[in-house]
Amino acid sequence: MNDPGPVLITDGGRLGADAFAPQVAERAAAFMECGLRPGQVVMAPDSPALDLTLTILALGRIGAGVFPYRSGLDPAERLALAELAGVEWLWNPDSTGLVPLLDATQTTDVSPEARAALLIKTSGSSGHPQIVMHGYAGLRASASRVNARLGVTAESIWLCCLRLSHIGGAAILYRAALAGARLRLHDGFDAPTVRRELEAHGVTHVSLVPPMLARLLDLGGRAPLSLRVVQVGGQALSRPLAERALAAGWPIQLTYGMTETGSQIATTGALAAEDGGELDTSLVGTLLPDVDVEAPECDASPERLRIRGPVLMLGYANPERRSGQGLEKGGWFEPADLGCLTDDRRLRISGRADDIRVIGGTNVSLTKVAQVVQEAPGVSEVQIVAGPDPVWGHRLTAVYAGTRDETELADWCQTHLSGPECPRAFLRLERLPLLDSGKYDRARIAALVQSSGC
Repeated sequence: MNDPGPVLITDGGRLGADAFAPQVAERAAAFMECGLRPGQVVMAPDSPALDLTLTILALGRIGAGVFPYRSGLDPAERLALAELAGVEWLWNPDSTGLVPLLDATQTTDVSPEARAALLIKTSGSSGHPQIVMHGYAGLRASASRVNARLGVTAESIWLCCLRLSHIGGAAILYRAALAGARLRLHDGFDAPTVRRELEAHGVTHVSLVPPMLARLLDLGGRAPLSLRVVQVGGQALSRPLAERALAAGWPIQLTYGMTETGSQIATTGALAAEDGGELDTSLVGTLLPDVDVEAPECDASPERLRIRGPVLMLGYANPERRSGQGLEKGGWFEPADLGCLTDDRRLRISGRADDIRVIGGTNVSLTKVAQVVQEAPGVSEVQIVAGPDPVWGHRLTAVYAGTRDETELADWCQTHLSGPECPRAFLRLERLPLLDSGKYDRARIAALVQSSGC
């Protein structure tokens, strides 16, 4: 993690690893004076991002782990997370030392190769978050493979507008550190600021989730000329949004991955239509080296994926921080995602096993319905919520943003979706609510549907 180290782009100029090395060394020494030992874990807020970066670098020198959490998190919730993961220490940027959370004199009996270097709470976009543990070997394996795939070098300039308490943001820090790349950190996403700084700093790489991309496109104008890679992942990218981005010159590359895989395991090249046909945004690229995926061929029905490789998590957190929880025999991990592999070994994602609902005896994919509704003229964002129905089993509500009114959209859906797939209610919002990861807050959206009486 510490060699060669990132070059941090601050408001005062560029700080090479040598420039902030004394701060990192001083912080590491202060942590050890408090009693921190290798193998223990420190919780730290994700803002200011620069302070968290220095903390991560200092902990890397010690061989200790970090659990970044959202700044401003309720103290009771923070303590509950610490207890779940057996975290020993808390760091506050305003304090002078570490605060013990548990009995910090005890050290868990874990081998060095199984020590947790990074703990990340999953986004909880569906309302069921977990805490994932990654080791240093897995983080390095991911960073080296992604850097090679994307051409990240010491000359690259990466703007990180994803929070460091999410794997998408934290992974960028490890990649920049490994390559010695230049890194501009943001404390969260603000579209006008991101757009301005992409040009001001000559940024070459940026990672976004689809709602962030949509908000940048809403600002208008062409993509900054310096951009070489705009990675889009975290959730499915709709074809209309992809077409808008390509028309404005954004060099989109799709990615697929999750917190449990240390971010991406598959990446496309520059997005383009297949052989002059339509864009296919369900194809998320070829697998990274040494990553295995068990999936059927795409001429068969998609099935739940099974994933194995050096980038995988140690396991889900537990008070003893022992590895293996959440992994199957042989080190396989099975997410809820459905997919298949093409003849040329590209991965296609078809939705999630947990978003299938039986409506009138028919299996309906909420992902597919959302993709179709997104194609309607005047719809900029959409999520589909399934509620219970005493006759049909489930009743779909389309929650969307855009210029088309509910009656017009209902008429359009009647001609583009089958009866079971067609939403029975429509809720138009100015903007769909987001999590601090930038993903849609599906739990909040479902609550809005319930409170609206749809």
